[in-house]
Amino acid sequence: MGKVLVDSCVFVSAFDPDSHTHAESLALLEYLRAKGRPITMPAHAWFEVQCSLQKLTDEGRFVGPTFQGQMNYPVELIHIDHDFILRYRMAAIPYIKAGDHIFLAIAKVDGLPLITSDAKMISVAKRCGVKVFHIKELVESPA
Repeated sequence: MGKVLVDSCVFVSAFDPDSHTHAESLALLEYLRAKGRPITMPAHAWFEVQCSLQKLTDEGRFVGPTFQGQMNYPVELIHIDHDFILRYRMAAIPYIKAGDHIFLAIAKVDGLPLITSDAKMISVAKRCGVKVFHIKELVESPA
């Protein structure tokens, strides 16, 4: 089974009990873990997740999903360095904010399926030929 590119919003939703996609995000992460599907994301996204987790913790809303008593989300980070810039800089992506552009460039160049709940990212991904799934699609009918 191949690697999947998971948007940071999926992780944030999994840890936020007030998110409208909380249950689906948890189910998706459990599905990917159980199937042994490798998860990847650009390194900057990990900071998006970490900042959100800190905010949720400060607000007393953090929900730390555990499986078999431990956190179990192995994520391969893609480091943004000189080689990264050379590899992904010319990906033909319609305009979208920079953080999302990075995800789409990786998905497009590497042919990775992208999983997100971000409607704008889904729209742009479809326009530029990226295989994209809303988390609900995969929870209801795992690919």
